[in-house]
This record gives sequence, C-alpha cells and structure tokens, in this order.
Amino acid sequence: MAQPHPNQVAFREGVDYLFHSWTALKLAVDGEWGGHDSASKRDWFIDTIVDYFTENGKNIDPFDLEDILLQVMNDEFSILLEDGSEQHIAKILDQLFLECTQGRYDIVQTLRADAQKTSGAIKSSSGAGEDASSGDEESDEDEDGGAMDVDVGEGSSKPKKEKPEPEIDEDGFETVVSRRRR
Repeated sequence: MAQPHPNQVAFREGVDYLFHSWTALKLAVDGEWGGHDSASKRDWFIDTIVDYFTENGKNIDPFDLEDILLQVMNDEFSILLEDGSEQHIAKILDQLFLECTQGRYDIVQTLRADAQKTSGAIKSSSGAGEDASSGDEESDEDEDGGAMDVDVGEGSSKPKKEKPEPEIDEDGFETVVSRRRR
C-alpha cells in the first residue's frame, strides 16, 4: 500500500486540529451528547469530511459542505447549530484544502500552533499540587462560543468581540448606555 501524499497528510492533520478546536463539537464530545462513543463519532466525522474533499476535490459547494456539517452535528450529537459556526468551519475547510493541494501548509501550522498554545496554557494553569499530565484536554472556546477563529488570510488567529445589540426605544431611537465602572 502506497504512502499517502504529504498534501493529504497535512489536510487530514488540519481537519483534525480544526474539529478538535470547534467549540460546539468539543462540548458535544466532552459532554458525551453523542453517547459514550462521542469521541469515536468525532473521529468518524473527521474521516468523513476528509473523504468528502478527497472524492469531490475542488468542486465542493460551500452550501453543501455547511449542510453536511449541520446534518452530522444534528444526527450524531443532537445539536442544532444556531451560531453560524458551520459557515466558519466550512470556509476554513475550503481554504485549508486549497492551500494543501498547492503544497502550502500555513493554515495547518497556525492550527497546530493554536492547539499547542491552548494545550500549554491548560497545563500551566492546572493548580499547584495538581498533576498536569491530563494535558490532552483542549479549550479553544472564543468569546462568541463558536469555533477557533483562524484568519486564513494572514495566518494568525484573533478572537472576535461582538458588540452588544443597541437598545431601541418605542420611538425608534437608540438608547446610549454608559460604560462607566462603578
């Protein structure tokens, strides 16, 4: 049996890092929302997405990909995504695949570095006297509860901060809220 091409290996690695950092999927696996074999279901999900890209190549329809992500999350983990994270994940998957087919691995390296930072932060934040060997836990939640935010254009990750919705009074005017600390 022939060894897989380095581009395929890199793509698989990138999908693995991405899915391990996807907050909704991580919560589902950690909480065993897909049953006691939730981790196996996540691994199957990763394999399914890798196979989907392998079979369809560059002819991936982003809306079909989003539908697949939504469907699997709903069917396997009983999650109805309403945070739009499937769009974010689909976009990163598409760009990850394109980059890997060109022999570039910037996104994979960014995802790997983010996973290592998070893993290291968990190890260093485990309290004194606790065993830090349980470092295979990862916490990649960002402030909006979505997936890890990877800016694929620049190869860096920054959490996005959402502004609170403005308060509109009955006359249609926006109420100004003071941000002063008391």
